Amino acid sequence: MVAGMRIFMTGATGYIGGAVASTLRHHGHDVTALVRPESESRRLRDLGVVILSGDLDALPALGEALDGYDSYIHIAFAPQSDRTAIDALAHRGHFIYTSGVWVLGNTRGADETSAPNPLPLVAWRVAHEGLALQSPSNAVLRPGCVYGGKQSLCARWFAAVDQNQPVEIVGEGRNHWAMIDLHDLAACYVAIVEQRASGVMHAIDDTRATLDECAQALAPRVEISHVPGEGDFADALLVDQTIESRITRERLGWTPKRTFTNSIEEQWREWRSRDSG
Repeated sequence: MVAGMRIFMTGATGYIGGAVASTLRHHGHDVTALVRPESESRRLRDLGVVILSGDLDALPALGEALDGYDSYIHIAFAPQSDRTAIDALAHRGHFIYTSGVWVLGNTRGADETSAPNPLPLVAWRVAHEGLALQSPSNAVLRPGCVYGGKQSLCARWFAAVDQNQPVEIVGEGRNHWAMIDLHDLAACYVAIVEQRASGVMHAIDDTRATLDECAQALAPRVEISHVPGEGDFADALLVDQTIESRITRERLGWTPKRTFTNSIEEQWREWRSRDSG
């Protein structure tokens, strides 16, 4: 464990960012988070996170207040302001840009060296990855579809089973998502920070089940309803991906502890937790 690093974050009040901030604090790091004035920040304050009030568009005006951090982590998802965040942070030191596996499109066996072929929903991210990587000391992290807690793409499945309702899956359910548990993802961010790792990295676990198989793991007699979908977000839900993270694991010494299907009991416990993200 490398203690005492100073980290600046965006997106710390969100689903992923909150877990990353908590894990960084658990590892002994000082965290400052940019938080919109209207956002609830009590949980971060309770963790000992220093709050800097503002949104992404305010970053250019913060000037010297952004200097002196060991790493800058950009997690906030705000397409209209994403370039502003990169321009304000990427040149200040070790910078981690959060992208995602959807920039690889429908694919089999893609890894960290594969060329992007983005889904329309996230096509803008490819250019932003390139901007972040203009500095050889910076990193781009592509998480898989994140599960765990109440805010994941899979949370609605748990809600349906809990209410004895059918689990709805867009499409035929034979497709695969590249996936990652929220806690494993947070651990990957910490490893990148502590090792000041650079380049493209993938945070993806060993889930290889189809969506139908993932849903069937939730309960013995779960009913699945296959529904149509339209638009760019539906295209993302219909994506069929198997993606590798071997290079990232070898570089960081990071290994995901869970897959979706082998952690159902833990996921149910976290989904039912009052404090679950």
